[in-house]
Amino acid sequence: MPAPFRSLTLVAVLAVACSALEAAPSPTVGVRPTTGAAIPLRVLATRVEGGGPVAGARVCAARPSAVAPGCATAGADGTATLYGSAGTYFVRVSGPAEQRWEDATRVVDLAGGPAALWIELQPLQRIAGTIRDTAGKNVAGAEACAHPAGDEATVCARSGTDGTYAIDVKAGVYRLEVSGPSGGRLVPQWARGRAFLEEADILDARTADVPGVDVDLIPGVVLRGTVTFAGASVEGAQVCLRTLAAPVPLQCERTDKRGRYAALREAGRYYVWTVPPDNIRAIPQWYDHALTGVGSTALELPADRTLDVELMGGTTISGIVRATDGELIRNALVCFDTPFPTGRICRETGSTGRYAITTRPETYVVSVIPPEHSGLIGEYWERARTWPEADAYRVGTQDATLDLTVRRGTRVEGVVENGRGIAVAGGYVELWDDQGIAAATQTDGAGRFELVVLPGRYRLEVFPPFVGNLVGKIGELDVPALSEVTIVLDDITP
Repeated sequence: MPAPFRSLTLVAVLAVACSALEAAPSPTVGVRPTTGAAIPLRVLATRVEGGGPVAGARVCAARPSAVAPGCATAGADGTATLYGSAGTYFVRVSGPAEQRWEDATRVVDLAGGPAALWIELQPLQRIAGTIRDTAGKNVAGAEACAHPAGDEATVCARSGTDGTYAIDVKAGVYRLEVSGPSGGRLVPQWARGRAFLEEADILDARTADVPGVDVDLIPGVVLRGTVTFAGASVEGAQVCLRTLAAPVPLQCERTDKRGRYAALREAGRYYVWTVPPDNIRAIPQWYDHALTGVGSTALELPADRTLDVELMGGTTISGIVRATDGELIRNALVCFDTPFPTGRICRETGSTGRYAITTRPETYVVSVIPPEHSGLIGEYWERARTWPEADAYRVGTQDATLDLTVRRGTRVEGVVENGRGIAVAGGYVELWDDQGIAAATQTDGAGRFELVVLPGRYRLEVFPPFVGNLVGKIGELDVPALSEVTIVLDDITP
């Protein structure tokens, strides 16, 4: 802290709004105004994380009742001084107008005499481009959202009349998601031309702007309809579509209070799967009135179309999920799937550990997916570790009870990244022992993963997603206690 600040009180901070403080004739500390009150507020503006002073930063302060704030510009040393009478002031600090910075706001009280603030400003990078449709026409009002590879908030902006957009973000790695304007009937996508996050282009805005991220949105068609059960509309049902044009997962829409749904998709052929909510005794079904995926019929969707779905009833299996020490497990997922998988149905346990699944008579594989960070091992009934080893559970025409227990284990957490320090989303992480796969998962958008296993020695296998040029990696890992690992995948062409 500079010497002139030592005898001043550093005040606690809060937030926004703008009688105003008078600016000193210059930003030099200690200069008093020729008129007005004489209690000084001195502000030092620096870059975040130990950066230097921000020359030219704009410092404004005002009482809540003020019409306009008093402002001053920071000098080469990053300091500015304002003067006012005793009272509470809202202070806003902005970066130099010719640069891009994230504003900072504080609250300061001059009742006790002179005060000082040290404010760190965050420089911003810009992701920009043009949004068009496939005919080359600029799209106004489209929303472009930069998703960070971490826990920062998503930042969005809308395109102008010329189709251009600009998103100012903190330094970092991002993926861009774009959706058309309301009523524009353009299919949302990840940049560029990607259906899912793990396929999206990586935008490295850690040290520089990322211009030229142009996106061509595809015109879509709408499948709409109503979902009913026993003559009543069903709220909260999921209508899921999977295209036959590419090996991509289902994408789902939920019904509203009147049981209506609308799905905007690219024209083509789709499998359609309708999943009821867990508060009715209805079973999932495929188009057209099929109970299994292998019995489903592809829906032709060359233009807008209506598809109403009448759900059928089934058998309900319910029970309680506990840990081996007797603790009731809430927010776990209990999943039923057929030996030849045609669509796994999962229901969440409530505060008492209880679940209920309604399904058709059939032989099933039953598994439990524990809640995140619980330290519980995900397993199949009864104690099987993998789907092929799982015991069969027969569901008949009568309701039944099936209580389940899960074991506690040791968490293995970590992150997968490439050689440039960029997170690998959608990668596969597996732990093997002498009996086979002990646990497996995929990385999230920030490259993070979490597995739970019993203590022991494991073979660690890591594979990249199906897009990109990264090479998988195999190693050994001892798991005596909570483990944290960072895995770096090499590029084929570094």
